[in-house]
Amino acid sequence: MKNNGTIKGGFHIVEIFDSIEGEGKRTGYMAIFVRLASCNLRCTYCDTSYALTLKDTKEILSEKELIEKIHSYPWKKITFTGGEPMLHPLQNICETLGKEGYEINIETSGSIPLFDKRPPNLFYTMDFKCTGSGMKQHMIEENFEKLNKDDVLKFVVGDLTDLGDMRKIIKIKYNNAEQPRFYVSPVWGKIKPVELVNYVKDHKMTNVCVQVQLHKIIWNPEARGV
Repeated sequence: MKNNGTIKGGFHIVEIFDSIEGEGKRTGYMAIFVRLASCNLRCTYCDTSYALTLKDTKEILSEKELIEKIHSYPWKKITFTGGEPMLHPLQNICETLGKEGYEINIETSGSIPLFDKRPPNLFYTMDFKCTGSGMKQHMIEENFEKLNKDDVLKFVVGDLTDLGDMRKIIKIKYNNAEQPRFYVSPVWGKIKPVELVNYVKDHKMTNVCVQVQLHKIIWNPEARGV
C-alpha cells in the first residue's frame, strides 16, 4: 500500500463533527473530527465498527468540498480518524490545511506507511497493536522510525500481556532514539485504569502517560459524534 492512500474517487465520510479531544496530547481541547470509512484491520476491541468498510460511507466529498466543510467550524485543530484515515489520499489536503495554520492530528493504526514527506503542522497519534488486539503482526517497522517528539505512540491494553508488549516496544524501539510521547489506555470495560497506573508505577515508566477516553466518561460510551 502506498502512503498517498488507496481509496480513490473522493473522501468517503462517515461523520464530521466538532467536540473535545477525548484522548492524547490534546485531551480536552475543541477540535474538528473527520471520520473516514474503511479499515484494513479488525481489532478485537474496535469501538468504531460503524466505519470499517466503504459501505459505511454517508457521503463522498471532493477535496474542495471537504475543506469548505472544515472551514465552516471555528476551530483550528483537526483530527482525521476512522476507520483507517491513511487509506485515503490525505497528503495534499494536509499540506493545504497545514499551510492555513491548522494543527492536524492523524489517528492511525501503524499498519499503513506514514508520509515520506510530512505536511506542516501535522502530528500522528499512532497505535501499537498489542497482542490482545489480534492485529500485532500488521505493524510496519519503518513507521516507528518516522515518529518524532511531537507524535504520540498509543498502546490500548486489555491485560498484563498487552502491558508487557508496551514495555518491550518502548525499551527496544526507543532506548537510544528520539522518543514520541507514550500513552496507554485501557480497553473499555476489560481492564481497570488503576491496573495501568500500578504497572507504570511498579516498572518506573516515567515517560508513559496513563489516559482514559474522556468522551466515554462525559457522554454515553456508545454515543457517536461526540
